[in-house]
Amino acid sequence: MSHITVTENGVTKLLKGINPFKATGPDEIPAFIMKNTADSLSPYLTYLYQFSLDTGTVPDDWRKANVVPIYKKGEKHVASNYRPVSLTSIVCKLLEHIIHSTVMGHFEHHRILCDEQHGFRARRSCESQLLITIDKIARNIEEGHQTDIILLDFAKAFDKVPHTRLLHKLEYYGVRDCTLQWIRDFLSHRSQSVVLEGHTSDPLEVVYGVPQGTVLGPLLFLAYINDMPEATTSDVRLFADDSLLFRKIRNRGDPEKLQADLDRLEEWEKRWQMSFHPSKCTVIRVTGRRKPMETKYTLHGHTLEVVNSGKYLGVTVSNTLRWNEHIQTTSSKAHRTLGFLRRNLGRSTPQVKVTAYTALVRPILEYASTVWDPHQVTSVRELEGVQIRAARFVFNTYTDTSPGCVTNLLDQLGWEPLQARRTKNRLVMCYKINHQLIDINPGGYYTSGDSRTRGSRNLRQIRAQKDTYHHSFFPKSIRDWNSIPEEAKSATSLEDFKARLSDIPWPRLTSHE
Repeated sequence: MSHITVTENGVTKLLKGINPFKATGPDEIPAFIMKNTADSLSPYLTYLYQFSLDTGTVPDDWRKANVVPIYKKGEKHVASNYRPVSLTSIVCKLLEHIIHSTVMGHFEHHRILCDEQHGFRARRSCESQLLITIDKIARNIEEGHQTDIILLDFAKAFDKVPHTRLLHKLEYYGVRDCTLQWIRDFLSHRSQSVVLEGHTSDPLEVVYGVPQGTVLGPLLFLAYINDMPEATTSDVRLFADDSLLFRKIRNRGDPEKLQADLDRLEEWEKRWQMSFHPSKCTVIRVTGRRKPMETKYTLHGHTLEVVNSGKYLGVTVSNTLRWNEHIQTTSSKAHRTLGFLRRNLGRSTPQVKVTAYTALVRPILEYASTVWDPHQVTSVRELEGVQIRAARFVFNTYTDTSPGCVTNLLDQLGWEPLQARRTKNRLVMCYKINHQLIDINPGGYYTSGDSRTRGSRNLRQIRAQKDTYHHSFFPKSIRDWNSIPEEAKSATSLEDFKARLSDIPWPRLTSHE
């Protein structure tokens, strides 16, 4: 990896991009002052940053953190009911951004980070990880095979990373010389204090873990667990420390191979001083059969619990790969949030209510909807019911229950059906995959349509015999993609494509299959 050179223009850009309301770290240098004095401050910070990098030394204040406990729920005297927020030096974070950009660029250029990892990486997300994972499991069902999924739970993964082993891995991946020395000093002699109600505790030295509340912390963690998939022959999926191990079960030998992979992961965690939490690791047997092939899996001598469903990256995955439970959970959460808004914003203006709904409720209804977009009428209506209730909330209209009233309210607001929005989201995802705006290889899923149709941008349809795969993202979205006009598919940019989609009436957006 090349030596890092800090430029004044780059520092100025970082300073001007600071959120002025960002909380200060232990050095108590306010963000708004740094932002407002960017042009004057940048020459001095450029010199300071370059000197720090060249000498591999980090000022003491940059290695300190203030931990602010944020109450979550439950009894307030129980420490575990609080979420710790670590506040570190903003001055240091700017240099971390520079180092992060260079190190991540090195990792991506040399394809060092494993393909299984979708966390904290450009053009990857929870949604991209879910799409490729669910597609593979749905294909297994289409082929008549069971998939055994093991949801792995790391015990305090970020806090347990040993620094010496982390530095060894970084050097192995090509991070060397001054940059490696800087990271070594950055990790050394760190301390943190708890700040609560104006009081600050004595500092406590932190000797393990990647630093929380820092820019570099997540990248250092990715590097540390990067070789985890190499320990297995089964499929592994990673999103930071959210880990999934699964395998297609075709015969009695496959569960044995999956258990062997669990054993190898035990060896991996011992070698690298990480640990899974066996009592929190669960098994889901996904199959279209009435009687699944049953096998006990163990980790550290603990038999893993078999469950009918489990949450992965915020989506409830069931043992049938149907989305009823996830949709019920999603609609219930959205209704609760809407109830909160109704209690607290009942007398607010319609504009305020619309903003609250679109900011706090609709994202709940649409999170990762490309993965679970339902085709059953009951599920579609269940989700639409939340939006209908929201429209009544905006106009304080609760007595008129006629269909015409509901339609009129939605028309006044300009709210299209949630089903239409989900369809558009899937088509936008198709466009991103086709144009490699997201890191999903289209060649693994898409092939061009009939070459005899000149100028056609259609994709070859995926034929499925079973509903699970037929209504999953790729087969379903390809059918919808082929049904939209050519002028939409020929859009030269994502924004252009979205604009052309908005001009297409909702009924024309789907293939109606």
